[in-house]
Amino acid sequence: MTVTGQRPQLLLEDVDFNRRDHPDRPLRPIPPGRDHFADQWRGMREFIFGEWIDIDKEVEPSDLTRIRDDYFWQRDELMIGVVEAFERLGYEQGRGLFEQALTQGIDTLTDPPRELVELFEHLDQLPAQFDLVAAERGRMLAISSTFAATTIIRGWAFYETAMTGDISAATGATGRFADDGPRRFIETARVFAEFTLPDIFDRDSEAFQDVVRVRLMHALASRGLRKKWGDDVYLKFGEPIPTTSLLGFGSGMLLGRLVDHAFGRTLTPQQLEDLAEYSSFSGRLWGAPEPLRSPTGIELIKSLNYVLARGGNPSPWRAPLVDAIAGPVHLTTLTEALPGPVKKIVARHVNQITASVALAPAGVVFGYQQIEAMVAGTLFEPLGYNFERRVHIFTYLTKLNVGIARVADKLPWSNPIRERRKKSGAAARERIAMLSKVARGKQISLTYSHHDRSTKGEGFTG
Repeated sequence: MTVTGQRPQLLLEDVDFNRRDHPDRPLRPIPPGRDHFADQWRGMREFIFGEWIDIDKEVEPSDLTRIRDDYFWQRDELMIGVVEAFERLGYEQGRGLFEQALTQGIDTLTDPPRELVELFEHLDQLPAQFDLVAAERGRMLAISSTFAATTIIRGWAFYETAMTGDISAATGATGRFADDGPRRFIETARVFAEFTLPDIFDRDSEAFQDVVRVRLMHALASRGLRKKWGDDVYLKFGEPIPTTSLLGFGSGMLLGRLVDHAFGRTLTPQQLEDLAEYSSFSGRLWGAPEPLRSPTGIELIKSLNYVLARGGNPSPWRAPLVDAIAGPVHLTTLTEALPGPVKKIVARHVNQITASVALAPAGVVFGYQQIEAMVAGTLFEPLGYNFERRVHIFTYLTKLNVGIARVADKLPWSNPIRERRKKSGAAARERIAMLSKVARGKQISLTYSHHDRSTKGEGFTG
């Protein structure tokens, strides 16, 4: 299905520019290779967003959709210059200057590159652009998602990585899960745990700074893929890791509460606004530019509905990605710091556990057929797991979990220990400590610098 119809052939000079530097140029149409709505996303959108908006009407051309179409053509508008500085100065000097500005402040650099000055002006001022009191309420709401909803969204993240056109292509082609799996697993788990901390709003915190490191890593990888794939692929699909897709990185916590809402744990209008403030801060920190910021909770839902609708079909890297991400090494790596008997149980039943806690939960919102489509041709297909039954069981458990949470929400008191732990981010800090212990044991340096030398596309596949 398309909504834009026929159009003239695109020329490189019409689309290959940084919108930040050319705000008055006409909006670019959606890249032709993205101009369809794949069926795999519709059921999920109806399930999550259908109570809030008309999901079909909100993907028709509008100011909201046109500006998001435009940003499919480019990566992070501020990191573009930093990547150019890396290429001009060399990755070692570029990384050194970047890390000093990030951890000590741009003012500590003597004659810093203009690109770094512009980036850190943005980063230093970012927290002041948001209502951090509302955003903190949103964070507390987000981490109050039920265990079932949180598990569904973690499974969702896996599904999205494997089944979204641009994400599966970029992740598969860079080869990090296949070639440097343990480091990739730990760094990813760590940064998403950090994002749930109250520290995320503090420019000087490690949580804030690690997100910026990942943001740079995305921009470096996107430059390499752009060079590797060439102009013909760019003119068809746009930027390999586009700015519009960065909106999704800040939405996961909001989505957890929307899952709870869909199962009856109703959000109030004010709660939705608080979640939107947290999510908007998240998206901006990940690299989504100001024009993509949603002013209200409903507008954010419309935005997510559209961006996810444009997720497309999986790339040829789908099956290898599933094997690399969901293969035994992932779970055994992430549980390495647990007691020996637990590690033995995990190792013995690793594929069963992965199928039940990483694959099946996403089927609650996508449908079991989509999970079967995701694992087709992977190591999981010959194992013959009944995903219809597993999804049915997890759906029942979700209803039960949400039902208990609804009762707890209505009680006139709360558990003070639990509330203090949520306020401080205790659970996330414990996960981070465990991941750091695993990394130390494997002598893995968690610097998020894997793609410093990737700007020429060397080592990328396909």
